[in-house]
Amino acid sequence: MKFLNFLVLLLLLSCGSSGIKREIDDQGYQTSGIEQYFLPEIPAWANYSAAGMCFKSSSFTYFDFKKLIESFQLSYDEMIELQGQYNSRVENYYRSTATKFLKPVEQASFFSNTLEQVRGGVRSFKIPRVDAVDIIWLDSFIHDKKIGDLKLMLKNGKFDERLPILFSSCFSRGAIAQWITENDLEDAGFYTLGAEWLAPFSVEGKPAPSLRIDLGKMLPAGTKINFITSGPHSVLSEVVKSP
Repeated sequence: MKFLNFLVLLLLLSCGSSGIKREIDDQGYQTSGIEQYFLPEIPAWANYSAAGMCFKSSSFTYFDFKKLIESFQLSYDEMIELQGQYNSRVENYYRSTATKFLKPVEQASFFSNTLEQVRGGVRSFKIPRVDAVDIIWLDSFIHDKKIGDLKLMLKNGKFDERLPILFSSCFSRGAIAQWITENDLEDAGFYTLGAEWLAPFSVEGKPAPSLRIDLGKMLPAGTKINFITSGPHSVLSEVVKSP
């Protein structure tokens, strides 16, 4: 009987120590330092694009570019890629699981793996060297109910003139791809650029007054940018190009 009691005691101690270890591990991940590179999450009621006149399809994670530069000496295009690829990785994870929450260990793993890929030269937004591109602002066509105009452009060969990039102020790249399929626009051969690629920082890593992306640092040098919106009243302020 004493021996049996001793075994039970060992079992209880083992379970207790395992629980403590898991708790310590979790606490370790919570204080791993990765969170310092994330800006505070935008609440749902404020997760809105005034330019696109739409609520964003996801709660995107925006990075602190100033701290990324200090810690990793990343260039602007690398930081944009890091943020874009990280959000795409999280979005794909959420789609493949029932959960909508990242554990600290998963958050740290996604960040470090994505950082390693970007520093290794992996690029998700990779445009071939061309003379000019068309930036088609999807949100303006949706807001003005002019999707038919996009289909007419496709039929008339408009998207054959320059490389077409379909941009959204609110949709992720994954959501844009789904929208293209639902609206039978696969033949347009769109490259896509989603809202998770915008950042509230300048090329130098200084805070900017709004979310934006500087395509001058993302496209091959000398590429001319032409904007296509639903009408002359539409102004796309979130895509800029430095001199």
